[in-house]
Amino acid sequence: MGADARADALARGLAMGVVLGSALTMVATSARARDALLRAARGGDGGRRGDDAARRAKDALITRLGLIPHPEGGFFVETYRAGCAPMSSRGKTAFDEDARERGDASAATTRRTEPNDDGKRNQMTSIYYMLTRDSDHQWWALNASDHVHYHHAGGAVTYHLVSADGTYERRTLGSDVENGETPQLVVAGGTYKAAVLEPGAEFALIGEGVSPGFDFRDFEFVAASSLMARNAACFDDANHLIKPSPEDTFDHYYQSTPTASEDYFTPTRDDDPTEA
Repeated sequence: MGADARADALARGLAMGVVLGSALTMVATSARARDALLRAARGGDGGRRGDDAARRAKDALITRLGLIPHPEGGFFVETYRAGCAPMSSRGKTAFDEDARERGDASAATTRRTEPNDDGKRNQMTSIYYMLTRDSDHQWWALNASDHVHYHHAGGAVTYHLVSADGTYERRTLGSDVENGETPQLVVAGGTYKAAVLEPGAEFALIGEGVSPGFDFRDFEFVAASSLMARNAACFDDANHLIKPSPEDTFDHYYQSTPTASEDYFTPTRDDDPTEA
């Protein structure tokens, strides 16, 4: 190799080294920024700057993802409904014309919740769901369909679960696998479920996949008497997560517009849940 060729090769090598070094610096900086945001979101940054960063991140996610208040607490947006535009059916089974013609977006069930319910459901639905410091828990609820929960960002979420046979367990959805958290949590249909954001965390963003697809006809809030009957120890441990004034209609939630989370606060908890 001649002197000119060696010089050219050296120049290219130096240029590549500069590019690679810059890329590695960007990756390291991005990783540090991500880790710093995670610490702030989980309440581990200890300073006002970290708290402010976590609040800004939370509000940006609410706005950019189009999250609105959820009946169970927190915020959500439906991102997928097989055979139908998400959010358009307001949490009910529906199919667009193409899906009805194809017939491949529905799941048959034995559910008959009302006289005109033929048991068909969308095959699958999915949502983003967020708990925040201002709306830090999910009320006790019962869903007929299986739910798969995925941790995306922010703090951990502890789930209280009571299966149909009365077994009570607590599971933590989060990214810290070494300390017992799980990034994915499956909750079988028919399970009583409530959830709480970890103390000090600003928010947690998770995903939920539901199959057969979510339908409010398959959903109900858990009454105090039902929770007591299924597991008395769980009632003693987590009856404060029973919704004081549960609704049975939900269309008004879909009329909300995305907004910063401080506009929505957790409702006052009932001092005497046994009256539910």
